[in-house]
Amino acid sequence: MKLNRSKFMNIVKLNMEDYDRVWVISDIHGYHDLFLKLLDKIKLTAKDLLIINGDSCDHGPSSFGMYETIEKLIHDGLNIIHTFGNHEDMMVNAIEEGEIFAWYRNGGRQTVDSYKKRYDILNKHLKYMKNMPIAVDLGKYFVVHGGINPKKKIEDQIPYEMTWIRGDFIDHPLLKTNKIIVYGHTPNLDGKIHFVDDQKISIDCGSYDTGVVGAIELKSMKIIYESTHRLNIYLNQHFKKR
Repeated sequence: MKLNRSKFMNIVKLNMEDYDRVWVISDIHGYHDLFLKLLDKIKLTAKDLLIINGDSCDHGPSSFGMYETIEKLIHDGLNIIHTFGNHEDMMVNAIEEGEIFAWYRNGGRQTVDSYKKRYDILNKHLKYMKNMPIAVDLGKYFVVHGGINPKKKIEDQIPYEMTWIRGDFIDHPLLKTNKIIVYGHTPNLDGKIHFVDDQKISIDCGSYDTGVVGAIELKSMKIIYESTHRLNIYLNQHFKKR
């Protein structure tokens, strides 16, 4: 899978002290209802920053609703940044490059169904995706969908790896940076946010398996969750005692 728009990638640099709170969520995957419930708990104000760390589409029933709501919140004056996830990458590639099958196998069919042939809005959302940053640099924290190559400096990272990397990042110490990496992409199958080590915070709560989405506020380290009944069903199926 190639990264459709690597030449357009950028890293947004922000100062955390410019905001009262800095919330990060990730991998909502079309579960618009859970997103709205999470927002109701967070109660964002114009003095806060919300980073949506990729993968708002696919699997769940309302990818359309996700991007429409995000657009409305930005229009209403809230500070929201959405980073580019691998599912945004698959969606852009499928529609603009014809790579349909990989996307459909990974939840793309549900995304198509959610748009109900509203192609004008779909094109608007695609334009929004292609202008998403690859990461947000907050100084102490670095928010990116997949992770980073642990052997490279931040400035030497490749956009494809930052969007798609998993094991090579998670399983190895970071040799070229002191930043704490806040990432999604690799689901935590217990539906929780994990502090993997001193430099890695994993925030993908596995929404389309567990029915859980989570958010972390980076100044206070407060964590909140929203979930459906699916978590107990999932845990019983996959972690029941033998």
